[in-house]
Amino acid sequence: MEPIHFTSQLSLHEYVKASFYTTYRRPVMVFFTLVGAFMLVTSLLFYAGLGWQFGRMPLVQLFLGLYFLVLLPVLIYVKCKSNFNAKNRFTERMEWVVDDEWFAMKGETFESKMTWDKVHQVVETKEVFLIYQSKILAHILSKREMSREQVQGFRGVVSGVLGMKKKLRTD
Repeated sequence: MEPIHFTSQLSLHEYVKASFYTTYRRPVMVFFTLVGAFMLVTSLLFYAGLGWQFGRMPLVQLFLGLYFLVLLPVLIYVKCKSNFNAKNRFTERMEWVVDDEWFAMKGETFESKMTWDKVHQVVETKEVFLIYQSKILAHILSKREMSREQVQGFRGVVSGVLGMKKKLRTD
């Protein structure tokens, strides 16, 4: 197969969405979000006069609920924005070359080539491909500047890699 060539540049919006996706896909984060919602609802019910569960004001539950549902997402966003603006590699235009056996990225300040057998998983969202080197570390490939043929070609290459986890869209 002929290698697929394309360029990509990640936007802050795409980086933030990918960061939220990787954070909130973990079961522990879903659990803490549900616990936070439960704590917030029960403490608000107390303040509404339906204090069926608490004998005194549930301040701890109110603050924990607000932390998990409001403050934590705000902190994640602020950290993402800070990381994006501080690291030039996120904002660099990258040239990608994708083959059946490997993929390569070349930015203004770095160059990297990796074989598909070293990739843990590839996940496709509406806006990006996440190419995981491990369970935590992922390369983010923006689909914004890719043609439909390039997206289909990339999906085809990833689909052909044996032994790698993949979650690809079908649109």
